[in-house]
Amino acid sequence: MAKVGFIVPKSRADFEAAITEFAKNVNVDRKIIANEQMRLMLRDAMTFTPPMPAGGGQGLSIAAQKAGMNKLAKDVKRIFIPMDQPRRAMPVIMRRVVNSVRSNDQEGFRKIYDSIDTAKIPGVSPIMRKILQDTSYTRAFAKAKNYLNQSNIFGNYGAIEGPTNDLRGIHDKYKAKVGGRWPKNAPSPRPQYMVGTALYLQSYIAERQLKVGRVKAAWASAIRMIPRLMTAKGNARNMGVYDAPWVDRNRSPDGFFSMSETGSRVTMTATNLIGNINNVATDAGTVSIVYGNRVKQLDATIQARVRDSIDRANRKK
Repeated sequence: MAKVGFIVPKSRADFEAAITEFAKNVNVDRKIIANEQMRLMLRDAMTFTPPMPAGGGQGLSIAAQKAGMNKLAKDVKRIFIPMDQPRRAMPVIMRRVVNSVRSNDQEGFRKIYDSIDTAKIPGVSPIMRKILQDTSYTRAFAKAKNYLNQSNIFGNYGAIEGPTNDLRGIHDKYKAKVGGRWPKNAPSPRPQYMVGTALYLQSYIAERQLKVGRVKAAWASAIRMIPRLMTAKGNARNMGVYDAPWVDRNRSPDGFFSMSETGSRVTMTATNLIGNINNVATDAGTVSIVYGNRVKQLDATIQARVRDSIDRANRKK
């Protein structure tokens, strides 16, 4: 399996073996080690679950939050096109006109005619603006057909609907089709929809961006369910702490932790019900990377302890 950054992906069996080796080397109860490592593992899961900045990792940083916000904005803009953005709206409107005229769809043309105020859309040609402002839609349709028969300026690039104000309903419908988020380089959804203004669209994007970090937050919920170990002085140990307010504001009921003991064996399980939306965790190799990082850190700690023991023995000579 390929390396991801400096972490070699590992399996659960590799992780279990590393815990056993660690407990033996440091002479500590395996249950204590398992508790510490579960907390650290869940923090790793938060770190390596998308969104992450370019290059991966740093998934609890502000850069990760920005990456998630940018991805959400990009996804939404693939669905909705503001009517007051001339570089995007004018060609889209013309595509709708052309598609309806060439397919002799008078009803489709009438929806455009009734719903679009061309005076508010920069970039529409004077001839087409005049046609769409005709007081009779049947006459406007005939004029458009005659005009477009003489010019071949636009092709059929997919269905366009709207204008609409139901951004959440449409967005959620498309998200459900792809399991929550569009895979990288996937085609834009169809049909696309027109919306009134870029400001209205941006307001919706800002509202939804507040949910960025929700998948990570489910792992955070599981961390909070793990019983905290206490020091000899009675203080709670802070294994797995992190600083990511943008994640914590999305505290989720979708993260769970359970623990069972059978003789000397302790089994701890954490679950994130939304942790693999559209296979994003699988595609990112989240689970194997988390196991790999824990094995790496356990091995590094053992090596550090060995070096420390050797240094102490040398100083006594």
